[in-house]
Amino acid sequence: MTPVILVCSQDAELYLLLAHILRSEGFEARLAASDDDVVDACTSVELSAVVLDCAGWPSDVAPLCALLKGSGLSVGALIGEDMRTQHLQLIKAGLDEGITRPLSPAKLLAFLHDISPRPAVSTLPNCASAAEIVFGPHAVEVSGKIVALAPIEMRILKFLIERQGQISTRKQLIEAVWPVPHAVESRTVDVHIGRLRKAFAGLRNLRIRTVYGAGYALDTTINLRMF
Repeated sequence: MTPVILVCSQDAELYLLLAHILRSEGFEARLAASDDDVVDACTSVELSAVVLDCAGWPSDVAPLCALLKGSGLSVGALIGEDMRTQHLQLIKAGLDEGITRPLSPAKLLAFLHDISPRPAVSTLPNCASAAEIVFGPHAVEVSGKIVALAPIEMRILKFLIERQGQISTRKQLIEAVWPVPHAVESRTVDVHIGRLRKAFAGLRNLRIRTVYGAGYALDTTINLRMF
């Protein structure tokens, strides 16, 4: 399968240049031009890595980097010489490779060729009676498979399951899940949603869906019980 690289940029010329370079090296490029594009793409199991163009991106790139890392993706960032503070924030967010501008195609390709494939996740039978999700104090069990979750992510999952099929806004999630809601930014919700998607990637009968401009909805046919 051809490795797919997500290029996050609002520079059309740069994207076309990178797409040409990547294609010549056996990669496929996919464009993300907004935060919503990135949030949706970071759950795509065929993605191999992300190249984040920091120049001109309309929002803070550090939370975006954390979101992508939480989804199990390797992240390289194109960074200008005047972006030292931003570079440090990206490193704290888990950045794998900082590539300074002007761009060195050799350094970019060295980063991409060193990436290990994302681990495959076995899928559960697409049958409601064959699967159930059981909540414990620090983990959930899905048809015998134990998945450890952070407390915040456990509460997000419970809230989404209780409202399965309905759209939950970021504001609703913050108010329902976080002890001090006023201190939480909406992008923080996206980071934890990304981690949940990574934890359950590959399950055909449990999916957290992004509803653009509104929030998230959980679609599932898994039976629910608590212990």
